Amino acid sequence: QWLRDSETSFKLVDALLATVHPELHRRSSAVRKQLLADEEITDLHELIKAWPAVFTAISVVHNRETPFHRDSKSAPQWYNLFLSVGSYTDAILELPSLGIRARYMPGTAALFSGLLLRHGVSAVDRGDHIGYVFYMHPSVFHFALISVGKWVEYSSLCT
Repeated sequence: QWLRDSETSFKLVDALLATVHPELHRRSSAVRKQLLADEEITDLHELIKAWPAVFTAISVVHNRETPFHRDSKSAPQWYNLFLSVGSYTDAILELPSLGIRARYMPGTAALFSGLLLRHGVSAVDRGDHIGYVFYMHPSVFHFALISVGKWVEYSSLCT
C-alpha cells in the first residue's frame, strides 16, 4: 500500500535524477526493462512492476541521527537521493569533506555520491523527521548485464 500511495512522489524523485544524472537514470531504466524481460525471474515480475522508482533500493530513517558514514555498496559515479519530510525545524545534513553543514528542512532533496562523500544527519529535538534515501545496488545492474556507467558531465546536462 505504501508503494502505491507514494507513486507520485517517487515519479518526482525519478525526475530529479533524470535532470541531474540523465545517464544513470537511463541505465537504471534499462535495468528495470531487462529484469522484466528475464524469463528466469518471472516470479519477481509483479514486484518489479509495482516498484515505483528507477532506484533499486530505499532506506527510511525516522527520528534518529545518522552518524557520519559512506555508502559502501554503491558506485562512486552514482548519486544517492536524500529526501527529508516531516514536521520539524532543526535537522542538519553535513558533508564534512566539502565543509558543508546545511539545514535539512522538510521537503529538501539532496543528490550526491554517498560512496565518495562522507555524510551524516543530526537528530531532531522536536517534531517528526523522516529521511528517505534512494539508491542503487551495483549487483542488480550486474545481474541485468547493464554496466554501471560513467560520471555525469556538465556537457551532458546541456544537451
